[in-house]
Amino acid sequence: MNVQTAYDFDSWNDAMQAVCGRFVTQRANCPEHFVGNIQRYDLGGLTLADIRVNARSIRRERGVATRGDDRFYFLVLQRQGNMVILNNNHSFTLQPNDMALLDSAQAFEMKPQGLINQLSIHLCRDAVDRLLPAGTCRFGKLEQASLSRRLLYGMFQQISKDHITLSEGKQHGEALQDALISLLQPCLHVEDAIKTGSPLRRLAEQMINEALMEPPTPDELAARLNVSVRHLYRQFEMNGESICRYINRQRLQCCARELTQTGNGRLPITTIAYNWGFADSAHFSRVFKRHYGMPPRDYRAQHQKIAD
Repeated sequence: MNVQTAYDFDSWNDAMQAVCGRFVTQRANCPEHFVGNIQRYDLGGLTLADIRVNARSIRRERGVATRGDDRFYFLVLQRQGNMVILNNNHSFTLQPNDMALLDSAQAFEMKPQGLINQLSIHLCRDAVDRLLPAGTCRFGKLEQASLSRRLLYGMFQQISKDHITLSEGKQHGEALQDALISLLQPCLHVEDAIKTGSPLRRLAEQMINEALMEPPTPDELAARLNVSVRHLYRQFEMNGESICRYINRQRLQCCARELTQTGNGRLPITTIAYNWGFADSAHFSRVFKRHYGMPPRDYRAQHQKIAD
């Protein structure tokens, strides 16, 4: 368990940003009565944040889906108090026992109504995008009545009750993450804008993935889909990324998959990188480390150890 605790405003800001990333906090109307406390727990590589705060506002600026702490979604359980969340001129309120999925790459503001307490699990963006269909809304309140939502709530309660730490290994945290994400889809609202754009986005992704070694350019994609290039760009920008970053992410995933292979079919790292469009091995190592948190050589060694 890794715990960070803060009660004064400056320490709260430092701890909040260390655990959850680039949030800007505005004090309540009575700054001398500020309460800010955050504890971080490690769940086999997953971060669980237990937050108590009475700030007036906690704001996150729009980020980039492939950069640093923007590579996560926050799965949130409201335990105490009410909190209003504003995003793209839409708002919803989290009351005790409500749950929501928040995208770290989107701009949003959280406005606690007095002292609140919430739990937040950081879900890897790559895992969410891999397990959720392209058209699923990735920002909003979870439906109360669904069975999946009740199961998610039960898992949160068990985690918070027992202060679970998955010290057995990273694979346990990955299994927990996949279970949480799989339960998300049935209880997420689908917004009209996302529903309208998702078929085009899925077609574009399919065309890219079918020719990932030599993918079509944005102009070629737009021509084949009979839309403007700008309209095509917007389909990817809705999730805080670009066509180029999507291609790069898909290529990195293919490289990562091949790095885990063992036996006679195992290829040198430079060959894998070249096969998937990375001509410069040093550049490949840098972008791979930025995406997966370790160099490709260490990634291969770690998965070899697990396989053994």
